[in-house]
Amino acid sequence: MKVVDLRNLFTSSNVSLIEFESDRIYYAEEKSEEGHNSLFLLEYNLETRRERIVANYFLTDPAYVQHFFSFPEDIIVVMECGESAVWILRVDKKTGAEKSMARLNFIGAFAECRALDESHVILYTCQNERHRELFREYKKLTGFSRVAYLYDLDEGRYYYIRDPRICNGNVGGLIPYDLDGERQLLVLQPHGSEDEKLKCFQNMRWLGDNINDNVWVCPLLDLIVSVKAGEERVPLELILSAGTSGLVRYVGMDDRSLYFRARYFPTGDQRLCAYDKHSGRRSVAATLSLGQEEEDAMFSIDPQGGHAYRITQEENFCRVTGVMNSKVDARFPSDLGKFVTCVEDRFLITRYILSDEKDSFEFNFIYDVQTGRQKSYECRCAVKGGTIVLY
Repeated sequence: MKVVDLRNLFTSSNVSLIEFESDRIYYAEEKSEEGHNSLFLLEYNLETRRERIVANYFLTDPAYVQHFFSFPEDIIVVMECGESAVWILRVDKKTGAEKSMARLNFIGAFAECRALDESHVILYTCQNERHRELFREYKKLTGFSRVAYLYDLDEGRYYYIRDPRICNGNVGGLIPYDLDGERQLLVLQPHGSEDEKLKCFQNMRWLGDNINDNVWVCPLLDLIVSVKAGEERVPLELILSAGTSGLVRYVGMDDRSLYFRARYFPTGDQRLCAYDKHSGRRSVAATLSLGQEEEDAMFSIDPQGGHAYRITQEENFCRVTGVMNSKVDARFPSDLGKFVTCVEDRFLITRYILSDEKDSFEFNFIYDVQTGRQKSYECRCAVKGGTIVLY
């Protein structure tokens, strides 16, 4: 296990993790220096343990919020203040040079965004006071409450997206990934929260069996061509679906598979399913259902490593048992918070958040199940493989 501490112990700053790979970390640090707000894009080499400044900027307007997206050669930064304009910046990782910078004006107020690759960003806007009437007419015509744009950084222009599967979604349901050098896009279309889907099943007599969770996939290039051509339906392929009686929710991926948690409400059966990226083959990776003799439990699934754990509550302790790609069987004191993940089947990572009406404080713990020793950190934490990053 390796612990990397990116916290600035000498200056108050705000750190955002951009990319966390096996050999290096990219992150942003915003801090005040000599009365000026500055933004630094930084690289930390895990092998040499050295930090490098990729680029830095003066922030003239503190109202702007930055959204960061990392790709093999570039970092894309979207800067917005919730109004009808954003700045989009593309920075070369090696040299820090600006490959492009543009100001984009649109209808409505910025809602959220997601960079799909180095050249394309999807942005959603919602109704604001200035464009209230336009949004009212737009919703009458389309049924959509938000506008979705595809912005091409190379062309410097944007295109309206017409497909309801994307317009009615959000950036959390758009997940790009690479497959043999070709960019793919996973599109998630769940019906509400899990509790809302369960209520649909309980009221199935009136609602019927057509309230679906759908999962689609599409080569990104095909989607871009379709959107630019103004097509109302982009060529998405349906790979998983669950009607009113069930539920399917994305939980993560590894190099080989996409993972989904599937649940069948009539029997309570629950499974972790794998979808092979190459062959499209579907399989059961782990059974998550509890037997009649088993205690109540929750399941925690690591979104990056393809690990799954069963969490049971004991008196003053929580027990963690590996159910997929893990053999851990250990327990930790309940006052260490909620289980996050496990490293090397030995170190449990837990999180405790203390909050009131004004402030929120996050504490992360590393608990060694072999020695019973623990370390606590007041900061945010990310875990990948055998590396823990504090920031």
